[in-house]
Amino acid sequence: MAERGRLFGTDGIRGRVPDWPLSADFVVRLGQAAAEVMKEAGYAPLALIGRDTRRSGPMLEAALAAGLMERGVDVLSLGVLPTPAVALLTRHFGAGLGVAISASHNPAPDNGLKFFSNSGFKLPDALEEEIELRVRQNLAPGGRPVGRTVVPEVAPEEVYLEAILARASRMRSLENWRLVVDCAHGAAYRVAPEVFRRLGAQVIVLNAAPDGENINAGCGSEHPQGLREAVLRERADAGLALDGDGDRLLLVDERGAFLDGDDLLAILARDLLARGQLRHNTVVGTVMTNLGLEKTLAAWGARLERVPVGDRHIARRMLEGDFVLGGEPSGHVLLFGEGITSGDGLYTAIKVLGLAARTRRPLSALSAGVRKYPQVVVNVPAPRQPPLEALPELQEALAQVQVSLGEKGRVLLRYSGTQPLLRVMVEGEDEAMVARAADILAEAAGRALAIFS
Repeated sequence: MAERGRLFGTDGIRGRVPDWPLSADFVVRLGQAAAEVMKEAGYAPLALIGRDTRRSGPMLEAALAAGLMERGVDVLSLGVLPTPAVALLTRHFGAGLGVAISASHNPAPDNGLKFFSNSGFKLPDALEEEIELRVRQNLAPGGRPVGRTVVPEVAPEEVYLEAILARASRMRSLENWRLVVDCAHGAAYRVAPEVFRRLGAQVIVLNAAPDGENINAGCGSEHPQGLREAVLRERADAGLALDGDGDRLLLVDERGAFLDGDDLLAILARDLLARGQLRHNTVVGTVMTNLGLEKTLAAWGARLERVPVGDRHIARRMLEGDFVLGGEPSGHVLLFGEGITSGDGLYTAIKVLGLAARTRRPLSALSAGVRKYPQVVVNVPAPRQPPLEALPELQEALAQVQVSLGEKGRVLLRYSGTQPLLRVMVEGEDEAMVARAADILAEAAGRALAIFS
């Protein structure tokens, strides 16, 4: 969560509505500051705003639009659409700025703002920093004329659907496939079922009745057990779960096994390698990527390069290294080469299911051969985030665990950039040892952090 000392976090701005920084008056100022920065940077004076299904979304959109328009920027409202649709449509409409109002996988009381530049990629760090600097200053009155609302000739939802389907034009039809689609009562609740119906699949839809309060509630990629049960009950070929803003994907194969982001990377990497299209034989992952994927890629003649958690770090490294594939276990998968600039759960699902259809193999066969190490992630509440080095009890427990794991495992402790949590990750060869180590660290962290709550 963003704190008063830091506005932009790992993935844009996030918080609890209507607290700072997501109060209406502050978001108006944010729109004013963003308008000034984008115009000074030479971006077109047109901003696109899309949102997920949270109750607070319309209020935040109105406040942001008011700030942008007061500074002379035209605004095109996309309505409820996935975050990756905002990225794609920002380029399509030639806008200077795209903003997705969403808190992704967070619960309904939270919300956030994700900014995209005219390229469709996340806003560069330098521009985020300039917006943060500007919004804290005394902003001068706006000039004339004020911005207008823009109404496109074709509904943005249809433009996005056509763009995604155009990238599936060479794939085999999903006719005769039975798919279960969990929309998480989120931003993709209309477009996700429609994409797969147009591809010929028989679609069984779960959690597509948003009421403003139920986004991600016991469903979607964060809570996939109901999807698994539905896949087995319906004897479906596959199930897919999205998160609240549609940029994460988790699949369930026909046997009920979960396929997370690491599994999806393995499936796509093996196919790209076979076709000679995995540039530099490299996949970009994060510090959370399972060691088993790294070893599997090495056995295939490829390598894994790790970056900090967050799709913006993955995208940056992919652009720097001219790589085409990257992602993280949470289900963010970035696949460059067809004009996609951000993680898109629907696009990833189309690519993986299209591969299964083209090769006439079930999902369970595509994911075979990847041995992932046992990994446990425990989320410890952390309303305050003191330096971990300043917590002696936790450091003592960490030293103990590292000795017990030796060379057969690894530990990662990191604060979430999107939620008030400390993430405790332990990975190793022995499942029981990993579980014990995670419990020891989580308990020590809980006691140490309780002092700061």
